[in-house]
Amino acid sequence: MRNLLLRILVASQWGASLALVSGCGTHVESGSSSSAPEGAASGVSSSSSSTGGAASGVSSSSSSTGGVTSGAGGGGEVDPPDASAPLDPYPDPTCVGPFHDGGYYGQCCYEVHCTAPVGGACPAATEAAPHLDDLPPGSGTCTCSAEGEGAAGWIQGPYANRTASDPASCCYLVGSISCEGRPLLVRGEPRVAPLAHAPSAWSQTDVRRFERALADTDLSELAPAERRELARRWAERGQNEHASVASFGRFALALMAQGAPPQLLEAAHRAALDEVRHARLALAIASAYAGEPVGVGPLPLHGALDDLGSLEALTLATVVEGCVGETLSAIEAEIAAQAAQPPAVRMALQAIARDEARHAELAWAFVRWAVTTGGARLRERVAGAFSRALDQVGAGAPGIADSDLPPSHGFLAADELHRLRQQAVADVLRPAAAALVDERGSSAGREFSGARGNAVLRGGATYLST
Repeated sequence: MRNLLLRILVASQWGASLALVSGCGTHVESGSSSSAPEGAASGVSSSSSSTGGAASGVSSSSSSTGGVTSGAGGGGEVDPPDASAPLDPYPDPTCVGPFHDGGYYGQCCYEVHCTAPVGGACPAATEAAPHLDDLPPGSGTCTCSAEGEGAAGWIQGPYANRTASDPASCCYLVGSISCEGRPLLVRGEPRVAPLAHAPSAWSQTDVRRFERALADTDLSELAPAERRELARRWAERGQNEHASVASFGRFALALMAQGAPPQLLEAAHRAALDEVRHARLALAIASAYAGEPVGVGPLPLHGALDDLGSLEALTLATVVEGCVGETLSAIEAEIAAQAAQPPAVRMALQAIARDEARHAELAWAFVRWAVTTGGARLRERVAGAFSRALDQVGAGAPGIADSDLPPSHGFLAADELHRLRQQAVADVLRPAAAALVDERGSSAGREFSGARGNAVLRGGATYLST
């Protein structure tokens, strides 16, 4: 994490790293080899999902990931009712509550999961999770959680199945918040393209070494349910990476609307190309696990460009989605790559981690330029946005561990992900944010000063060594 902090400090203080971006290639590598694979596209900073900061209108709400107020109703923590007793039918699934922006993107959104009665009764919501299939995992989607009196939990129920003949007569609303990739938010709602289970150019790459490694991947030891879940998870990642292409495209338009310098615009367009590659890598892996091509259909863009936002709105969104989200994504992808065993999965995650680190640098460099341009008021708003976002990430409760999913196929266990995020907040995000909002910092347009630069780098290294 030390190297990433130092890179962010450079980017957020002077934007100097952007001058080096054009000389960096984005290659898929295997193991410790640094050679570029055949057919790898060159190019060159949130990670996250990645982006440098889209004009999304996402709220910098101070609410925690758990404080969701639901209109879904029903359920509650009561004694398990007899399965033969009448239950209210489940309400229409909906997205409710505040938008979460501390490393989680969007509202708490519910979907229906049903199970057969257990011992003649429908389990209470607190006891239902072990009996439900395909619950949102602790990594990839972030579960909604209860906080405070009257708050909705991430599982609500039981409700009656609307199909009376279905043996899975105990139904529950299960909530999750997406946190893979840089979201494309339109009027506050995440937008992704639908999956297409048909031959598609999105389900393969032009990186021959990666394709050979993927073809050689032995999946025979995985149970069918594990393969299906891994295919679903990688397909979901591919959808989010695909949407990130549009998010960066919109970010580039917003940069032009704000008169941003050309280096930022060039990096934004390179980042969009990175996301095309990420989507193809993820969907190719999803196709391998699914045993059939998995691609994406047309992305609905109505309303996506209605409001590119003010400098303040763009900057605050970039703090959350780029500086925080993409930095976390880069770190998480790097750690997941270290744990991955199939060479193709490891290669894809290594490439995503490197690219997301550059996307994070772009976000930090843009915010530095923005606060220099916007003045003291914007600097104060940025400091507040960082404080709220980092408090949310640091205080977030660990999710339910996904014990049935092999940890070697690209997804970290929930408790490991929680620990990693807390460490990233302490070791990278807080010191970098403090340096960025420091009014004594040099302006974004100033040339990199050896004396000042060495002081900041020494300060960052000293912080991490304590």
